[in-house]
Amino acid sequence: MAPETGPEAGVKPPFSRILTPDDTGSARQGRIEANAVERAKLAEFYKLDDIAALSLDYRLDPLPSGCYRLTGELKAELTQLCVVTVEPIAETVREDVSVEFWPAHLIDRSEPRGNADEILDSDPPEPIVGGRIDLGHLTAEIFASAINPYPRKEGVEFDWRDPQEASSKPFAALAKLKPKL
Repeated sequence: MAPETGPEAGVKPPFSRILTPDDTGSARQGRIEANAVERAKLAEFYKLDDIAALSLDYRLDPLPSGCYRLTGELKAELTQLCVVTVEPIAETVREDVSVEFWPAHLIDRSEPRGNADEILDSDPPEPIVGGRIDLGHLTAEIFASAINPYPRKEGVEFDWRDPQEASSKPFAALAKLKPKL
């Protein structure tokens, strides 16, 4: 995952829930939910009509060397506009989540090694910064990647015509109007 996402590079989504992993190495589980203000800010940030619900049910399991694996499910209810009719469309998002978090000093940000298939099959680990994991930021990133980029109302088709085709005979429409003798 990219370290930061959003309409403008370098701008973080307006949703944060900080989790401090347990030093005793025990697993944790829970749920985070965006409140109404956060959902409104996220809807504006991602240029959506509305976000009615956004939550992440998670389990954080310890791994060796101070690393952790987060698994869970993201759920969201949103409304966005149809790209053809510009009418609101309600959508549901459900995404399985599996992310590793490693202390920042263990993450090698240099060129990836291995063959292309291995590199594409796995996401790099997310950094644990200052002993903290921001589950809200992660949730917003996963939500953003799950949004349908071209929502279309059921049964609606986009009827596109090539403008070059129409301009090849610029007087064709006028010829239809001329009375035939």
